[in-house]
Order: sequence, then C-alpha cells, then structure tokens
Amino acid sequence: MKYRRLFLTFVITLVISFTATAREWWENFYVGADAQARRMDFKGGFGDNLLQHNAPQGNIYAGLKFNDCVGIELGYEATNTRSRMVTLTTGDIAAGAPITAMASPAIFKSKFKIKGPHVDLVGFYSLYENPLIQVFGSIGLSAMKGTAERQTLEISNMPMSMVRTLSEHKTVLRLMGGAQYMFDEHWGLRGSIGWVDTGKMVIFANDGMSGATIPEIKPKGSTIYGLGMLWIF
Repeated sequence: MKYRRLFLTFVITLVISFTATAREWWENFYVGADAQARRMDFKGGFGDNLLQHNAPQGNIYAGLKFNDCVGIELGYEATNTRSRMVTLTTGDIAAGAPITAMASPAIFKSKFKIKGPHVDLVGFYSLYENPLIQVFGSIGLSAMKGTAERQTLEISNMPMSMVRTLSEHKTVLRLMGGAQYMFDEHWGLRGSIGWVDTGKMVIFANDGMSGATIPEIKPKGSTIYGLGMLWIF
C-alpha cells in the first residue's frame, strides 16, 4: 500500500508542478501506443525453471511536452499471459521448494503476467528538424502488479490438481530511451528500449494455503523493446 501511495504522490506532484508552469509555455499534447516485448529472467529455483522469460505486451501513453526538450508521460503497460509446462525431478527447486525423491517427477503448468501504470519525466533532443527526428530518454516509476499461477498436474506419477496463485504490488524504477521520427506535424513512429527494476519484486503466495514452504517467485530486472505510433495534437 505504501508503494502505491508513493506512486500517486509522485504523479500528483509532477502534474501540479508542471501544469502550473505549462499554462504559460506548454508546447503540445500527444498520445501513443506501442507493441512491446519484455524479457524478464528469474533467480535460480525461484521461477527460472517454471515460467516463460519472454512475453509480448502493450503500452499506451499520453504526454505533455513543455518545450522542445522536456515533457511528462503517463501510461499503462501489460503483458500477455504465457504458460509453460515443465517436468522437474529430484534436486530441482520449484519456487523455492526442492523436489524430493518421493515427489519426483513433478509436472507443473505455470503462467505469469505483469501490468501497471507508469509516470515518466522525458527529455528530448532533436537531431534533424525537417523531417523531425528526435532521440529521447526518460526516468520514472512503474506501479507494477505481478501475478504467477502454478498448477501441479502430477506428483510421482500420481495425477494432481492443485493451484497456487502468487502476486505482489511494487513501485519500481523505470528507465527508457529511444528515437522518434515524425512523418508530418501529427503522425510519428517511435522505437524504444528500456529497463524496469522488477528485481525489487518478490511475488509471494497469497492464497491462504498452509504448507511447510511458501512458494516464492523472484524476478530479475526486465528489458523492454518497443515500436509504436504517436499522434501530436
């Protein structure tokens, strides 16, 4: 909860402070949408052998540009849920719990998704004016929610049907950069690459099920590649 308050405070502070100044000299307003690919690895034994490491995702955003060099963006991104089926044997670790000889082989079907809003302070630098080509970089915060589901299908050749659902909210650092090319005064193409500190998230079991070991999913940082269109009003 405290992280969501931090995120909201950051958004409100930026909007109020910049809007007060922007009334006199704001340049333009723009919106955009990106098709993206997220690469997110996991710590050994805490999701690396259960979950997909790559996922397509979408990102929508709106921005206010105060001059040629500075702007602010608000957006929302979400991955497409992808599943992975694996067979683990004695000595493997599944979400922090070792597979014992009595439980081997263990068959799991797991899926993971991550989503949430973000706010970014953006800097622009124009390489060419006609056509307009700019590079940009941004720093901001993402209020992410990660959700993982692990379904146990078989233990020691015995059919099972047990599902553990794990989730976590966390506000994390977000860094992006890229370039945009304007076809005319309104339409443009944007390519980007970024890093999100999802390594700060530990996705824990919140389903209330008792057990000797509470499963944990521990992501590493995410790398995001994007390509999309923007419209300047």
